[in-house]
Amino acid sequence: MSLLATAIPLIIYAVAFQTIVYLLLPIRFRPTWAPLATSSVGAAVVVVAAVWFGPTAIGLAGPDGGLLASWGSATLVAMCTVGVVMMSRPQLRGHLADPRMGAMSSRTAAAHILVRIPLITVVIEEAVFRGVLHAALIAVYPEPMALWGGALLFGLWHIGPGLDQAHANERRSMARFVHVAITVAATTAAGAFLVWLRIETGSIWVPVAVHAGVNMTLAAFARLATRTKVTPVPALEITA
Repeated sequence: MSLLATAIPLIIYAVAFQTIVYLLLPIRFRPTWAPLATSSVGAAVVVVAAVWFGPTAIGLAGPDGGLLASWGSATLVAMCTVGVVMMSRPQLRGHLADPRMGAMSSRTAAAHILVRIPLITVVIEEAVFRGVLHAALIAVYPEPMALWGGALLFGLWHIGPGLDQAHANERRSMARFVHVAITVAATTAAGAFLVWLRIETGSIWVPVAVHAGVNMTLAAFARLATRTKVTPVPALEITA
């Protein structure tokens, strides 16, 4: 088996698998079982690829501690700044809110932010997309095409979660479509940056630090925004 032979099943996995899982699962089971199903399959793919091709070939070489610390801390500072600014403006705070985070108990929310996001979501996604998938694409295509192809597949991977978030926020059909389209566009752009980091640093670990910093911070602010009562802005009165 070659890296070329892994490209097609990985593309199918990226484009269709997670979306199908989200569509098939009843809504009440999605928060727990959708990530477990997709991450379990992803972990199996990474383990097989690491054994077959070697960990270095798929970007699992040991991380540079200094790079990890600098990129991770910079990401946390940047995302906390964005979160504080959005929380300070009622018209922006609603864009942060996620009822799914607000409905969690404190213990469940802490486990979600500190364990599930970095270990189940981020590490598996980075190992699959910036690890195995990028190694397969770069073996076939020039670097720019491999970068943007992998980024687009990462964006399409988020169709299912985008649909679930739109449903949680009770968006109507057209608004759901717009929400999913924005989600795909944003995660494609983020995916391109993460692929670039993987190329520049030679492994997936700096992308892991950045990805985890973004997702964990956004989840924390989503919970805070959802549980913070929004005070309506009074209308301006025009007097004669």
